[in-house]
Amino acid sequence: MDFSEEILQFMSEKIGGISIIAEGSSEIVYADSYFKNKYGDNIEGMDADHVYMWIDDCPKLVAGGEAVEWEYIDINSKKYYKFNSALFEKKGKKYHIHLVTDITEYMGLNRDVTKYMTFFRKLSDFQTAVLERLSDTYYELLPLLTGYFKTSKAHFMIQRNDVMDIITYNKMGNIYSNDRIDISPSVENAFENDYETNIPIMSFDREIQNVFLLSESKEGSTYRLLVNGTVSGQKYAVYLSVWPNMDWDSMNEATLRSVIKLYIENGIMREKLVYESEHDGLTGLYNKGKYLSMSGKEYRDLDSIAVFNFDVNNLKLMNDRYGHEAGDKLLIKAANSIRKVTSNKVHAYRVGGDEFLVIAENVSYEETASIKERWENELARLNSQDDGINCVIAVGVVYAEKEYDYAALVKKADELMYEDKKNKKNPGEEIR
Repeated sequence: MDFSEEILQFMSEKIGGISIIAEGSSEIVYADSYFKNKYGDNIEGMDADHVYMWIDDCPKLVAGGEAVEWEYIDINSKKYYKFNSALFEKKGKKYHIHLVTDITEYMGLNRDVTKYMTFFRKLSDFQTAVLERLSDTYYELLPLLTGYFKTSKAHFMIQRNDVMDIITYNKMGNIYSNDRIDISPSVENAFENDYETNIPIMSFDREIQNVFLLSESKEGSTYRLLVNGTVSGQKYAVYLSVWPNMDWDSMNEATLRSVIKLYIENGIMREKLVYESEHDGLTGLYNKGKYLSMSGKEYRDLDSIAVFNFDVNNLKLMNDRYGHEAGDKLLIKAANSIRKVTSNKVHAYRVGGDEFLVIAENVSYEETASIKERWENELARLNSQDDGINCVIAVGVVYAEKEYDYAALVKKADELMYEDKKNKKNPGEEIR
């Protein structure tokens, strides 16, 4: 039996279409129903160069050679076609034969599959990186987030009773900064924003704006909430600054958010178990007990170390004249200036009534100078606020590389602090 008609019908209606073009004249000598439905019943006899937009993209064909497979994208119709083309001779003339198949749907699926395969590879790498840091603090997560989502800054907020701590990581310069502000209803709103919305800086409470502006330096900045939640009674949120080449596909993936929330909530629960025992109740910095624990082992054998010895001037005078509440405000301002420069390798301690220590691990001499400069700038900024409290802090700084005598460094930093205190005292004021 002859099935040629059924085969042609199947090819035209189920697979694609066939057209034959005379070489030289470019006359369309045959077009099946696929082409006739697309270009009209009178297509045969027309010039292929005027009808088929794809004709110029056809590769060179050789008579009697293998069929050539090639692809064409119709920009106007947004269709993707696959062609199988060949050259044959009949009665002394040469003809081009083209089988066209619309593979738009397949290519769209293929792109989706490729996209998701790429995403899951990235997700796997991200999960591995997160799991490697699971025992670390959430400080360690912020650089990972800026790199993965292709942005410049990450802000981590956490509520601690009646205050909010904001930890900022700036990819430009690999700098951490820490701030503490009082909780109010407008501050607390920052924990409740929507994942899908870009949030202008002016939508935040003024205190949060002040923190963000210090790291962004431009009022037009916008932010996107990455994750938020509540664990062990503490609210938290992570914001990323909106950046031109940000990875929005990853930003909108719930799977990624779940991984990040797991990391953060694990860290918060672990921290909560020891936070109160290790932190000073007034300032939120590490306490003397934590310092003694760290100085006994952690700080004795580093590649390099910087010791900052701080002492707040006029605390006794403030307490005697205005009461201990005013003295507490002075200490909180001092602590807030010091907190600004803390990070995963820069630790701050309140070791006495008006005495603070900062220990920087494995930093360079230049980094040590930068930490001091950033602290001085933050103290000046806090003192510029109209709160009636001028905070003066004496500081002594020493830097050393391995091998060093840790106790001798602390003693030297104390001596330098005392010299600085004398220089910063007004005539007639007591030194201590």
